[in-house]
Amino acid sequence: MRIKAIEPTPSPNTMKIILDQELPMGKSRNYKKETAQDAPTIIQSILKIEGIKGVYHVADFLAVERNAKYDWKELLPQVRKAFGEKTDKIVKVNKIDEHFGEIKVEIQMFKDIPLQVKLTDSSAERRFGMPEYFLKAREEAQLPDENYILLRKWHNQGVRYGDFDQIGQEVVEELIAAYPKERLESLVIKAQDTPSQIAQKVKRARKKVTIEELNHPDWQIRYQMLEQMDDPELEDLPMLEKALLDEKPSIRRLATVYLGMIKDKEVLPLLYKALRDKTVTVRRTAGDCLSDLGFPDAAEEMAKALKDTSKLVRWRAAMFLFEAGDEKSLPALKEAENDPEFEVSMQIKMAIERIEGGEEAKGSVWKQMTESRKLDQ
Repeated sequence: MRIKAIEPTPSPNTMKIILDQELPMGKSRNYKKETAQDAPTIIQSILKIEGIKGVYHVADFLAVERNAKYDWKELLPQVRKAFGEKTDKIVKVNKIDEHFGEIKVEIQMFKDIPLQVKLTDSSAERRFGMPEYFLKAREEAQLPDENYILLRKWHNQGVRYGDFDQIGQEVVEELIAAYPKERLESLVIKAQDTPSQIAQKVKRARKKVTIEELNHPDWQIRYQMLEQMDDPELEDLPMLEKALLDEKPSIRRLATVYLGMIKDKEVLPLLYKALRDKTVTVRRTAGDCLSDLGFPDAAEEMAKALKDTSKLVRWRAAMFLFEAGDEKSLPALKEAENDPEFEVSMQIKMAIERIEGGEEAKGSVWKQMTESRKLDQ
């Protein structure tokens, strides 16, 4: 089994190793360090690399997952060595990479009442509790014959980027804004009057938000209205444009998320505005939305994002241009191809090669990029 190519994936923490052999159709295997003894020798060697979390084998490729605190520049030469390839002397460096790692956000709910926030990355978990009055509401919402342990549920809220304290405080702050005491009281009343099996099926009422309502002086009220609004439509664009100007980053980020839900090119100018926001989390969210929408029209703005101060925004931009860029994107890509971040540089080089050589041009970029380099003395 040999490596044909190495490609980035939509996740910065996973690389695709394309092989010269493939598994039978419909077969797949998932390997973790704790089950390494059952894996083929090559997979065992990969799993022994410090910083590698797991390997998924399907069809003709391996999806190799890393701990976000380790650099692919140091990991990939070791992966190649596991296949018996000769590389330069591998210098072991445990480079801490705090900014590229994704932090998964989950909220524990009981009858629609948030109780705590759980944040996890590749190697750690942190929890943040809600204020006491949330826990009191939970106690009042629980009926005498109900099992609280069985009824509480974790709800996935996607990923954010930053440090644990910043994200934890931000999410708790947003929940406090979205769930004022009046809303908690109404949830308690509903829970007391409705059996838990039925309560789980009851959808909360949603409504439209007007531009005038976003003039409310209390940011928590503004956030609460946005958080409870109906699914966004094109007619909501003027209101969302105003929300993008809000002084509170949480509101601007939520408005950006809503823009990404409107699958129409009319949202592009507003997403471009969010892509230039002063707050990194808003820009990152805008980049994710543009990537998800995938309109080639966004290539020019994403090319500008190759100069963003956040490497994740730059990486998103490079990934977008790899998938949707054309010859017009080449000048910006070539200007940025020596990005100091390995993942960004590799994705940019692959975008250049794909555009210049067509879909089949996957060539030698991966090999050039994964040659181990001696560290500067």
